[in-house]
Amino acid sequence: MTVRKRVAELLEAHRPDDRWGRRVDYFLIVLILANVVAVILETVEPLAARFGTFFWTFELFSVVVFTVEYGLRLWSCVEREYPNDPDRKMTRLRWALSPLGIVDLLAIAPFYAVFFTHADPASSLLMLRLFRGLRLLRLFKLTRYSPALNLMFSVLRKEAGVLAAAASLLLFMLVLASWGIYVLEKDVQPEEFRDIPTAMWWAVITLTTVGYGDVVPITHGGRIFAGIISLIGIGMMALPAAILASGFYREVHDRNATYRHAVEKALKSGRIGESDAEELEELREKLGIDSEEAMNTLIEVRHAGANRNRCPHCGKWLSGNDAGSADD
Repeated sequence: MTVRKRVAELLEAHRPDDRWGRRVDYFLIVLILANVVAVILETVEPLAARFGTFFWTFELFSVVVFTVEYGLRLWSCVEREYPNDPDRKMTRLRWALSPLGIVDLLAIAPFYAVFFTHADPASSLLMLRLFRGLRLLRLFKLTRYSPALNLMFSVLRKEAGVLAAAASLLLFMLVLASWGIYVLEKDVQPEEFRDIPTAMWWAVITLTTVGYGDVVPITHGGRIFAGIISLIGIGMMALPAAILASGFYREVHDRNATYRHAVEKALKSGRIGESDAEELEELREKLGIDSEEAMNTLIEVRHAGANRNRCPHCGKWLSGNDAGSADD
């Protein structure tokens, strides 16, 4: 095994029994979570004044680790993604432009942006705070280790078109509600509804059914219109939830079907070999399927295969098969 292939296994494609791969995962997960905690605590001024040196040292250590990780992933992705692709430059470019590649880059970019631009905290405090806040993007690196987060982003990616359509409809209703309340309330409340952009605040609060109550219509027409908009808002807010719920159901169903198909393929020979078991375990973790559910799938497939050659009426074996050979 080459060094690059071993690095690829350690970082992402390690076998289920690879202890060092697990340790690398756990180390990176803990480091990511510790970075998020550090960014939060750094905003507490007494802690920042007392432990400023520690925060800076920890940030420097984290950037070094994440930079090395990014470089190693970029170097070894040719073994993981497209091992037979002769154009390694394009393979690395495809990985760098992938969602996880961009997240890994954004995890270290703020530090180098501040370092190379020599940002002065006294003159550009807002920019420095922005760059520091961007370090929270390291939290998205957990999608590589969390099947649940991976499932969520997969659903969002597949349902992006439908969600965009729902967002367009919501934007249309926002403009319509803002225009309607502006026409009905401008004369009696010139400060609160002096123009449509100002009225958009009321429209957002009403459509989302939050109802802060800081700006309310006082005319009869305005109140009737507000009631209609509130009822429409309930349905509008339920639309994205329904889209996501349907998307989650389809995604979970597709993943279970994919795993079931892999189990059926592995059982074609009648037994699951060691290499097949490792591949199934790796696929199970990648798809985020619970181990108990995976075991139930295996039992169901075995049972279905065992009864495939039985007569559905009398239960006897067909084509000369016997119970012993089927049970094996």
